[in-house]
Amino acid sequence: MAVKILVVDDATFTRDLIRRTLRKQFPSAQLEEAVNGRKAQQMLTKMTFDMVLCDWEMPEMTGVELLQWCREQDNYKKADLPFVMITSRGDKSHIVEAVQSGVTDYLGKPFSSEQLINKVMAAAKKHDLVSALTSQASRNPAATDALAAMTGGASKAKKGG
Repeated sequence: MAVKILVVDDATFTRDLIRRTLRKQFPSAQLEEAVNGRKAQQMLTKMTFDMVLCDWEMPEMTGVELLQWCREQDNYKKADLPFVMITSRGDKSHIVEAVQSGVTDYLGKPFSSEQLINKVMAAAKKHDLVSALTSQASRNPAATDALAAMTGGASKAKKGG
């Protein structure tokens, strides 16, 4: 089962950066994109996702409004959906608001590929998604080695068949 990740950001270059980073590190992940919170909300209503990576400041519906909506839905309650807020808003009041709204983690902009991967892995660990996220990493030895280095070798893909 591939992990389905929804990437929500109104900036095309940010969505592209996130998509490229995730494809390289987690080739088995299924990635979908939304240009704003309203579009993401429509997608979340039509299909089930395993994780959301979402910008805060967007037109039509902000990331925190989308987060609050998700936490009100039966299939996306607090314990079920890892939600990582990605934003340039790093001041304490915004972090507190995101945490109170049920955010899983918080990633400040600008961010490196390594920081993004670490946040995704941390969210995956909290929600028992690591094995599903990394299930096909064995196809890419470099990804498996990087993953083993990040996780202390705990989720190294099993060989055999």
